[in-house]
Amino acid sequence: MASTTCGWCGRLAHMRPVGGAEVVLDDNSRLNVGFEAYRCANCRRLVLAHGWTDHKSTNDWDDAPSDLWDHPQAQPPRWFPPAKSNRTFPDVPAAIESLAVEAHDCLAIRADRAAVALARSVVEASAKEKGVSRGSLIAKIDELHRLGLLRGHIAEAAHEVRFGGNEVAHGDLTPIDHEAAEEILTLMDEVLNDLFQSPARVARARRRRVERSQAVSESNATASEGQPGI
Repeated sequence: MASTTCGWCGRLAHMRPVGGAEVVLDDNSRLNVGFEAYRCANCRRLVLAHGWTDHKSTNDWDDAPSDLWDHPQAQPPRWFPPAKSNRTFPDVPAAIESLAVEAHDCLAIRADRAAVALARSVVEASAKEKGVSRGSLIAKIDELHRLGLLRGHIAEAAHEVRFGGNEVAHGDLTPIDHEAAEEILTLMDEVLNDLFQSPARVARARRRRVERSQAVSESNATASEGQPGI
């Protein structure tokens, strides 16, 4: 039994094998292509795991092995339909949030270079949203820091996102592995937190404190009005 995030229901769930597996031999590669059907324990829909395996079986579907991904050189399978990230950024402007969510969706299906390129776009769009629209992205990030909108180490995080995006965008075909892409998107999230989410949380806390204080004052005033004069 495997566990993964279901592409249908979006829940992390157990996947039970259905009907065995199959290996398609690939004469042009040291590995072969494995396929295995599963049923999501949450929504009961079928999903397909597929990926490279060093298993050599050519059995029919019903008799094929169920341990395709346990062999020494096998790679983790990909799942279809792919799972989305289910990430949300409720305090981020809608247009920028959609970019950030799309970046995480790309990461979820291991479209790592696309995820990193979108992360760079998120940082630049965020700067423009804050009124910093002149100059290169380097200048924009530095100006956000100068204005006190980004803390020092978060400005450095924004620059790391910029570096990663530049590696992808300049057409040098620089390899970006999945772990590096995950780290870059984590830094993107930190930038969004500094620019939008943390200030919004502080503003909500302040508003609620003021509302509580006003409610207490009004309650005390009402109680004073109800007391008989001396």
